[in-house]
Amino acid sequence: MSLETAENIKITSQIINYPNRQGRNITAFYDYIDRQPQNNNLIIIPPAYGETKKDSLKISYFLVRNGFNCIRYDSTDHVGESYGDMLDASFEKMKDDLLSTLDFSETELKVSGVGLAGTSLGIRIGIKAASLDNRIKLILGLVPIVDIQSSLRAIYHQDILAEVMEGMYKGKTIDDIMGFEVSIDFALSAIKYKYHNLDTTFDDIKMADIPLVMISAENDPWSDPKSVQAVLEHSPSKNKEFILIPNAMHQLNENPEAAIFAIQQTVIKCKKYLLAQTISPKEVIIPSEDEMSRQWLIEEERLKILLKKDLEGEKAFWEKYLNKFLLINKSRDYRDFLKQVSEMLDIRQAERVLDAGCGNGHFGAWILHELIHKISNDKIPWDKFVAPEYFGLDFVENRIKEGRLKHLNMLRRIYRELCIRERYRIINYRYILADLDARLPFRDNFFDKICSNLVLSYVLDAQFSANELCRTLKQGGKIIISSMKPFADFSQIYRDFADQTQGEGELEEARKLLSAAGKIKQKESAGIYNFFCEGELKALLVNAGIKNITIVRSFSNQANIALGEK
Repeated sequence: MSLETAENIKITSQIINYPNRQGRNITAFYDYIDRQPQNNNLIIIPPAYGETKKDSLKISYFLVRNGFNCIRYDSTDHVGESYGDMLDASFEKMKDDLLSTLDFSETELKVSGVGLAGTSLGIRIGIKAASLDNRIKLILGLVPIVDIQSSLRAIYHQDILAEVMEGMYKGKTIDDIMGFEVSIDFALSAIKYKYHNLDTTFDDIKMADIPLVMISAENDPWSDPKSVQAVLEHSPSKNKEFILIPNAMHQLNENPEAAIFAIQQTVIKCKKYLLAQTISPKEVIIPSEDEMSRQWLIEEERLKILLKKDLEGEKAFWEKYLNKFLLINKSRDYRDFLKQVSEMLDIRQAERVLDAGCGNGHFGAWILHELIHKISNDKIPWDKFVAPEYFGLDFVENRIKEGRLKHLNMLRRIYRELCIRERYRIINYRYILADLDARLPFRDNFFDKICSNLVLSYVLDAQFSANELCRTLKQGGKIIISSMKPFADFSQIYRDFADQTQGEGELEEARKLLSAAGKIKQKESAGIYNFFCEGELKALLVNAGIKNITIVRSFSNQANIALGEK
């Protein structure tokens, strides 16, 4: 099929429902092209842990454009639209749902053999299923996790499964497994049914004499490529391949070039082993951005129904999240981020500065730190220095109180340590309780500098909020807005952070922060929160009347910072 022909044929994404073997409803999308022959060209995409069928849309559409039909589904007792709650998740249930999807494919679609293409922990489910069911004819794993115990230990610096096996873990729930609270049965089931370590994966793969392709990320902090290669070595199949993606981490979409490379290889290998066809990367048909975007929006709306956003709920969420965010100030990556923002904004004497979405006051504290250095380096007499005015704005009252206390204590300590009188002002702090989703309580052209760090992703209308910020900015004033980039990979940030922590208390706080980040990612997937790429940040500022825009990358390469002038 030529590219020109393919672009004129619409991909159909049909919502389907079918029962699992326990009679519970599974909700899925069946992606296909009407004119495509319905034969054994079916790929099932099991969901990765903590992800929904929407997260597999891009992979599915590439496969469909290149001659396959695809089913991508939500597991039961998991996130998404299928029956049940994530608290009751287990690997065995996810495996049963995959086998139930095979049943549906055979009885309803009349397909007797299928390929599996999955990511992360989803491929561990696929390996277990393939060891039990010979209807699976190919396993293809992208950034696969094959040693669950080792991965959890790498993520949390704690061997949760070992503690459970030794009877040391107390309680009925595990507070956080990759951003979700789960029952203790999650770990017990993994151990009982032998999913939990590399040896169990070896045992399962020995029972699956089928083509096996593993595509690993070179810099994956959670899954060692050497372990993935070891799984291939234990496979009895004569058709097995290992592909290493350079300069990639666990979250493939974090690096668009790496993601495209991985998906192209997925198509090429599925063609090779399921259709006995050989194609080059240049021959892989690329689905149009329009058709993927249309379906993306449809599925985003479905997820929004499950994760409705309301003001009180948001306040409660951010109250909890910002409480967990306190420790991030000890992260080298975060301090480098604040330093870069501060240097770009270049706050000077007597300026009015707005910190929009100030949270716990981290940036306000950093400004004070930088002003002390500036006074010292420039040898400015204390009685000649004209203090800037800092306005910290947030909609969570307790966090503003916390920021005020943080700044007050810092000032007292600095006056004491530098032996200077408090009448010599370094910075004048002011605090405003207000919502960036509403008109700001400031007149036009009021501020010299404005900073809104990692905030506009979470408002109802980012353009409205950007317009309001720019309305209050003076002519010639500077503004910075920043956002985590789309599909940001928190794994490297967390690993660096965890390596720097001192003691079990700080490490526990780091785990809680990762848990909160997992919930933010879930809301991003539902379109409730939006992380902005460089072009989108620039458009927000341009549409608000800002010029001379510069955009840089920071925060372990996971955040975009945009600076402009009114």
